[in-house]
Amino acid sequence: MAHQPNSHAQGQYMQQQFTLQAQLPQQNHMQQQQQQHPLQQVHQSLQPHPHPQPQPPSQNPPRPNFQMSLLPPPQDRLYPDFTTLLTDVKSFARTQGYAVVIGSSLNRDSEGNYRRYNLSCAKGGKSYASHSKGIRNTRSTKTGCPMRMKAVQEKAHPYDDKWHVVVQCAEHNHEPFTGEPGVSVPAQFRKIEPDGARWLMIMHREAQLTLRQLTIGIRISFGEKYQYVKKSDVRNMLAKMKREEERKAAQLAAQQGLPSNVPYTIIPQQHQPPPPPPVSVQQMPALPEGMHVPDPDLESDDDEVEDL
Repeated sequence: MAHQPNSHAQGQYMQQQFTLQAQLPQQNHMQQQQQQHPLQQVHQSLQPHPHPQPQPPSQNPPRPNFQMSLLPPPQDRLYPDFTTLLTDVKSFARTQGYAVVIGSSLNRDSEGNYRRYNLSCAKGGKSYASHSKGIRNTRSTKTGCPMRMKAVQEKAHPYDDKWHVVVQCAEHNHEPFTGEPGVSVPAQFRKIEPDGARWLMIMHREAQLTLRQLTIGIRISFGEKYQYVKKSDVRNMLAKMKREEERKAAQLAAQQGLPSNVPYTIIPQQHQPPPPPPVSVQQMPALPEGMHVPDPDLESDDDEVEDL
């Protein structure tokens, strides 16, 4: 007897075949889209693509905050005098990326000494537009920085006639100076103080160093204090010291009755030769009346012409 297939199993097999035939056209269509001709791909790439619409700027953009690096000087320190206070404040401000300048002074005591100084950031004040037509292309570095403080000498306890700092506004509106190349160095970081000026004078006169050697030497000798000093700063300081010496020499010459409009070089007292020892001089006795002769220094030098 021949074996007859099951009708239920045969129906499931026919249904699977029908489903596969229905899926084949969709797969072939997707493969055709993926395997396009290169010319069609180039044509599609040349079609203009819609650009994204720019977002409107916010009405209040976030203001940059640099207070984390531009910290104010500490207010819990006491100083014996204003010079010590100013030196410490400038050193601290330099580590934070800004410079401090003296704005004004007031409150004098009975001896005429100031008891208060107003300090501010070097970038405080209004910016100005230079109208110069010279070679230099100068521009203002002022940004109207609101940072300010005061140095006060108070007699009451716990200050006991010591100086201290009172920060009135600790906010800045500019970025800190980091020393990166190409960034303008604040003029306060290039100022040569008396210790550096004395070193320049000795090296310039005794060692006969050139301008380049002096600039490199002051940077190495003083470390970070004068690391931003330029050759122009050294040249200006040498010229300033020379003018100061000429002015003092002219004042001393005027006191001695010499013309004050002539440049003098005053030799220090320790370098001058010692005075000669005193010599005893005997006075010549008076001549008799018959031996007196006319003094030639009192006669005229014009020769008289005799008539022939």
